[in-house]
Amino acid sequence: MPYGSRFHLCPIRAWRRWRVAADLTDPDGHALRRLHNRWATVMNAGLSSEAVGDVLTRLGARANLPIRPTGHSPRRGLVTESARAGNDDRQAEKQGGWAPGSTVMRRYREDDDGFRENALHGVL
Repeated sequence: MPYGSRFHLCPIRAWRRWRVAADLTDPDGHALRRLHNRWATVMNAGLSSEAVGDVLTRLGARANLPIRPTGHSPRRGLVTESARAGNDDRQAEKQGGWAPGSTVMRRYREDDDGFRENALHGVL
C-alpha cells in the first residue's frame, strides 16, 4: 500500500491512527473485530466476509452512490486500477489472493474504455 500524498486521505496514516485508537497491539490480530450480538462487547474474532460486504453496501447507500457496492467491489477496483496503471496481472493476483493465471480475477477487471484520466490522481 503506497503512502497518499495528502495526509488526511493517506491509507497508511489512517491505519496507524486506527491501530492506536483501537488499541491494536497484536500484529497478527484482526483490524476490525466482531461485536457480541447481545451485549455489544468487542470479541477477539474478526468481522466475517458477509459483515464487511454489508458495511460496504450500507456506506454506499449512505453516500447515495449510483451503484450498490458489495464485498467484491474493492477486489474489482484493485484489479481494474492496477491494470490501468500498467501493472502486471501477477501483482494483483498475489495481493488479491488469486491463483496464478486466475480467469476469475481477469473477469473482475473492467474493460479499459480509453479514458486514462482518473479523478483520484493527485487526491490520494
